Amino acid sequence: MTDDIEFVPCHSANYGGMRLASDVRWLVYHYTGNDGDSAANNAAYYARTVVKASAHYFVDDGGVTRSVPDLYVAWAVGGQKWSDCDRTGGGTLYGVVTNANSISIELCDTRRDGALMASEATLENAVELGRMLMRRYGIPIGRVVRHFDVTGKHCPAYFMDDARWAAFKAQLAAPEGAAQARFQTVAEIGARAPWALATVEKLTARGAVNGTGAGLDLSGDMLRTLVIADRAGAFQ
Repeated sequence: MTDDIEFVPCHSANYGGMRLASDVRWLVYHYTGNDGDSAANNAAYYARTVVKASAHYFVDDGGVTRSVPDLYVAWAVGGQKWSDCDRTGGGTLYGVVTNANSISIELCDTRRDGALMASEATLENAVELGRMLMRRYGIPIGRVVRHFDVTGKHCPAYFMDDARWAAFKAQLAAPEGAAQARFQTVAEIGARAPWALATVEKLTARGAVNGTGAGLDLSGDMLRTLVIADRAGAFQ
């Protein structure tokens, strides 16, 4: 996916000047807030429309579209701190994470279904992109944040759920090749794939997942499938 990133240049009035690679210290995830859209359509909008705002990347089911080059400043996390931060817990990094020191990734919502939520395919692409940028700029997992953490904006709204956000970050932090890894015990899943722990605990308690004589014998791909089904309400 990251080997074939399309570039649709953002309108020059929507972003700022150049910076050094050493200035990039944070990675910020956002969502478009649209019910049914695509990376290409979003990038095309910012290419033709002056809105004084931007993001470096848009991600959807099919892949990634770059809008602003990494070493230019996107106008993505500026603005005032939201007034409800005391209630929501957002805005804790206000003034710390800035447009000048961060790269912003926007998650699209490819399904027009009345629910604002990125698909699993989009999230997988967002993980792959995030890992690439973390490697390129030496960004540790502790400096991967939500727009919500910066200004308190409800963005991405579905990642305001701390457990869901923690599960996503666990996938970002997982080593390459984790999809093919095998997991034999619940404890092993808790240590190596904590994003899947709640689902596996639920299914083992019901006897729905027992594994073989050697253990659970679940692969990373199997865990992901179970978690997707759980989030969709299959195991209520």
